[in-house]
Amino acid sequence: MLLWRARKDLGFDGPIPSAESTARHEWTDAERTRAMGRSKAIIAGTPDEVHTELTALAEAHSADEVMINTVTSDPDDRLTSYRLLAERLMG
Repeated sequence: MLLWRARKDLGFDGPIPSAESTARHEWTDAERTRAMGRSKAIIAGTPDEVHTELTALAEAHSADEVMINTVTSDPDDRLTSYRLLAERLMG
Protein backbone atom coordinates (compact mmCIF):
# COMPACT_ATOMS: atom_id res chain seq x y z
CA MET A 1 0.00 0.00 0.00
CA LEU A 2 2.80 2.42 0.84
CA LEU A 3 4.46 1.92 -2.52
CA TRP A 4 1.18 2.54 -4.33
CA ARG A 5 0.45 5.67 -2.24
CA ALA A 6 3.98 7.07 -2.61
CA ARG A 7 3.93 6.54 -6.36
CA LYS A 8 0.45 8.06 -6.64
CA ASP A 9 1.65 11.12 -4.71
CA LEU A 10 4.53 11.42 -7.16
CA GLY A 11 2.25 11.37 -10.20
CA PHE A 12 2.20 7.66 -11.11
CA ASP A 13 -1.44 6.61 -10.86
CA GLY A 14 -1.05 2.87 -11.45
CA PRO A 15 -2.70 -0.18 -9.94
CA ILE A 16 -1.96 -1.37 -6.42
CA PRO A 17 1.17 -3.51 -6.68
CA SER A 18 1.19 -7.06 -5.38
CA ALA A 19 3.28 -7.99 -2.35
CA GLU A 20 5.63 -9.84 -4.69
CA SER A 21 6.21 -6.89 -7.02
CA THR A 22 6.63 -4.57 -4.04
CA ALA A 23 9.29 -6.87 -2.58
CA ARG A 24 11.19 -6.75 -5.89
CA HIS A 25 10.78 -3.00 -6.35
CA GLU A 26 13.84 -0.77 -6.06
CA TRP A 27 12.52 2.22 -4.14
CA THR A 28 13.63 5.70 -5.15
CA ASP A 29 14.57 8.23 -2.49
CA ALA A 30 11.41 10.19 -3.30
CA GLU A 31 9.23 7.07 -2.88
CA ARG A 32 10.89 6.25 0.45
CA THR A 33 10.38 9.79 1.73
CA ARG A 34 6.70 9.82 0.72
CA ALA A 35 6.12 6.35 2.21
CA MET A 36 7.70 7.33 5.53
CA GLY A 37 5.42 10.35 5.76
CA ARG A 38 2.33 8.38 4.81
CA SER A 39 3.06 5.46 7.14
CA LYS A 40 2.10 7.56 10.17
CA ALA A 41 -1.51 7.70 8.99
CA ILE A 42 -1.98 3.95 8.54
CA ILE A 43 -3.94 1.88 11.01
CA ALA A 44 -3.07 -1.81 10.72
CA GLY A 45 -2.88 -4.86 12.94
CA THR A 46 -5.11 -7.48 14.46
CA PRO A 47 -8.86 -6.83 14.60
CA ASP A 48 -8.49 -5.91 18.29
CA GLU A 49 -5.61 -3.51 17.59
CA VAL A 50 -7.44 -1.85 14.70
CA HIS A 51 -10.62 -1.56 16.76
CA THR A 52 -8.72 0.12 19.59
CA GLU A 53 -7.03 2.62 17.25
CA LEU A 54 -10.21 3.41 15.31
CA THR A 55 -12.18 3.91 18.52
CA ALA A 56 -9.54 6.27 19.90
CA LEU A 57 -9.39 8.19 16.61
CA ALA A 58 -13.19 8.54 16.47
CA GLU A 59 -13.36 9.69 20.08
CA ALA A 60 -10.52 12.20 19.58
CA HIS A 61 -12.45 13.79 16.71
CA SER A 62 -15.97 13.32 18.15
CA ALA A 63 -16.85 11.29 15.06
CA ASP A 64 -20.09 9.35 14.83
CA GLU A 65 -18.81 7.16 12.02
CA VAL A 66 -15.54 6.02 10.49
CA MET A 67 -14.90 5.14 6.86
CA ILE A 68 -12.49 2.26 6.27
CA ASN A 69 -10.57 1.64 3.05
CA THR A 70 -8.43 -1.48 2.90
CA VAL A 71 -5.87 -1.00 0.13
CA THR A 72 -4.56 -4.32 -1.17
CA SER A 73 -4.05 -5.82 -4.59
CA ASP A 74 -5.87 -9.04 -3.65
CA PRO A 75 -9.69 -8.75 -3.47
CA ASP A 76 -9.92 -11.83 -1.24
CA ASP A 77 -7.52 -10.23 1.25
CA ARG A 78 -9.64 -7.06 1.21
CA LEU A 79 -12.83 -9.01 1.92
CA THR A 80 -11.14 -10.97 4.71
CA SER A 81 -9.93 -7.72 6.27
CA TYR A 82 -13.42 -6.23 6.19
CA ARG A 83 -14.99 -9.43 7.54
CA LEU A 84 -12.54 -9.67 10.46
CA LEU A 85 -13.03 -6.05 11.39
CA ALA A 86 -16.83 -6.29 11.07
CA GLU A 87 -16.85 -9.35 13.33
CA ARG A 88 -14.81 -7.44 15.92
CA LEU A 89 -16.94 -4.30 15.70
CA MET A 90 -20.23 -6.20 15.87
CA GLY A 91 -19.19 -8.80 18.38
